[in-house]
This record gives sequence, C-alpha cells and structure tokens, in this order.
Amino acid sequence: MDIFFWVAMITLAGMAVFGIEGIRGAGRIGWLDTVDPERKGSFPSVSVIIPALNEEENIRSGLLSLLSLDYEPMEIIVLNDRSTDRTGSILEEMSFQYPRLKVVNIEKLPEGWLGKNHALYFGAQQASGDYLLFSDADVVMESSTLKRAITFTLEQKLDHLALFFKAILPSSLLQMVVIELGVGLVSYLRPWKAADFSSESFVGVGAFNLVKKESYWKVGGHKTIRLCPLDDLKLGQMLKKAGFLQDCLYGNHFISVKWYGSVREMTTGLMKNTFAALNYSLIRFCLFTMLQILVSIWPVWALLFTEGLAWMANLAIVILSGAFFLAAALKSDMSPRPVMWFPVTPYIRLYMTWKAVLMTVIRGGIDWRGTFYSLQDLKDNDFP
Repeated sequence: MDIFFWVAMITLAGMAVFGIEGIRGAGRIGWLDTVDPERKGSFPSVSVIIPALNEEENIRSGLLSLLSLDYEPMEIIVLNDRSTDRTGSILEEMSFQYPRLKVVNIEKLPEGWLGKNHALYFGAQQASGDYLLFSDADVVMESSTLKRAITFTLEQKLDHLALFFKAILPSSLLQMVVIELGVGLVSYLRPWKAADFSSESFVGVGAFNLVKKESYWKVGGHKTIRLCPLDDLKLGQMLKKAGFLQDCLYGNHFISVKWYGSVREMTTGLMKNTFAALNYSLIRFCLFTMLQILVSIWPVWALLFTEGLAWMANLAIVILSGAFFLAAALKSDMSPRPVMWFPVTPYIRLYMTWKAVLMTVIRGGIDWRGTFYSLQDLKDNDFP
C-alpha cells in the first residue's frame, strides 16, 4: 500500500463523515413554504432597511417587490449611500410615487466605518418598527414572504431569523461555482445548529436578516461590527454570542437575487469578503489551499497517475464529490446540469481566493466602492 492509497482513504473517510453530516443537517433546515401566513392576531411593526450605493440596474425591481409585500404595519427605509449613478434620481421618483417609501441620503462616510455597515446602522436609527429587516437593493421578494417570516419568528420566539435565497445566475459554470461555495460555507458554519444554545454555530444572510430591534440595540447594532466585511454573518454571530435565539429557513421560493453575471464579476464582488472569511489568517489561507487541492483537485488527476486500490479510492472520492454537489443543487432548486463542471470549479475558487488574499496583503488593505480600508484596521475591528 503506497502513500497515495492512504491519502485517498483518509480523504474519503473525512468526506464521508462531513458530507453525510452536511446532508443530514441541511435536511433539518425547514422551509418557509410550510409556514401559514394567515396567523390570528395582529402583526408587529417591521422596518425594512435597504442600503443602496450605485444600484441603478436593480433597485427599482427590488423596491417594487417590497412595496408589494402583503404586510402591515411596515415601513421601507432606503439609504442612498453616496451614489454617483442614477440611483438617487430613481429613488426620488419612486418616493413621490410611493409615499410609504422613506429615502434617506447619506453624503459622507464617517471614518472607521465600512459603507454598507454604516448605512445599515444609520437606517436602524431611523426605524420605528419592532423588528428590523436588513436586506439588499437587488433582492426580490414574493408578497407573503414577510408575513410567513414574522409568523415563524413569533411562533418560535426568535430574536433573529435568516432566510436562504435563490441566486439567479446566467451560466451553468457560474452556478456550479456558487454551489461549491455554498457547500463549503454550509459545511463550515453548520447553520442547522444555529438554534441550539449548546452549539457555537450561527447564521446570517444579507438578503434577509430579520432581527428584533430590542435585541439589535442590546448588542450595539452594526457599530459593534463597523469594519467587518461579512456584516450579515457577523451580525448573526454577535447575536448568538449574546445569547439571543436565532434560526434559519429555506426561502428559495420566496426570495431571489440576480447575483453576479460572470466569474470575473464574482471575483471582484467577493474581494472584500474572502480574506475576512479566513479571519485574516495566512495559516488558514494555506490550510484552505491544501484542503482544496487534496479533496477537490488531486483525486481527479490521481485517476491518471495511480492504479489499483489507490485509483479505486480516488474514483470513489470523485463520485462522492459529484453526489454531494448534486444533492446541494437539487436542495437549492437548481438544475443538476451545472454539476458537470465540478472538476473545473475548484481551480476557479482557488483563483478567486488567491487573488483576494494576495491583493489584500500586497495593498495592505481592501479598496471597496471607492474607499480604502487598511488591513490592520480591519483586523483590529473584527468581531472575535
């Protein structure tokens, strides 16, 4: 038995253990579809908070879906955060047409803040609702979404509810990149344990983070995470660490986001998040690279360079990988067709990670939406 056989067997065993746990865990997450929106009694007031910086392409459709939500009492607060495109004029036009739409213009970013985090915090300060729904300008919601979410939140006595969404992507290759990214993130975060007080697992989704306002302010709001690029996840982590009850549901049939249009666009879009997801640790970066090569890249090449039991073990790894990605695609209401790209996407993911980390280290920080944030400031202000 050579080293290639034992490497393959250890990899296969690890994949089987974590993969099966991931599939079983993902199956324990509920669906928003099962929640009856027609609950008895009154609904609490909700403030929907939308940050918008140069969102002229998608903001109209997103806001029209929010204005069509079958929910009262509700206010919609849009933060026009220093936009230089037509976002401001679109918002001005829509606010005249729809008086319930409250538009707040932000002219200057205070020092020591990420733009989005500041906009969300500023919006929360304007909010009058009992619950705060943090979302994005490109999110489209079905009319009963908020009623279902609030009903579930009240029934389960939650302080925080996150909903997973359907990503609208133009190509099967890009869909597979997102599937792989999602599988890795879910395997690491284990969101099905977010509601378990004995677990450190937490959850947060930028498209739909519903938080009880009282709980939000008790943890200091986004001011506590003012320089954290992963604002959605960090908000969930902050609430969980403070002892507040949270949970998540699949909202794929109710929430959709027209996400990135190309791999290049995704690489740029995730530039500010990638190193933050590794806790700004070069050791974690190296471990991620090794794991990606060991689990996702080498087994495919091993089919050309090994034989016997080692070849069979690597074949089992490749088949198991495909099966896990297929299960993830079906769970996300995606076509199984993108899974054919799974031998290719690890290279794309490595490229995205390496580019983001190296550019952040070389530049000494991230340049995001026209503002530079030093790496040292990001590290010093990261929520532990």
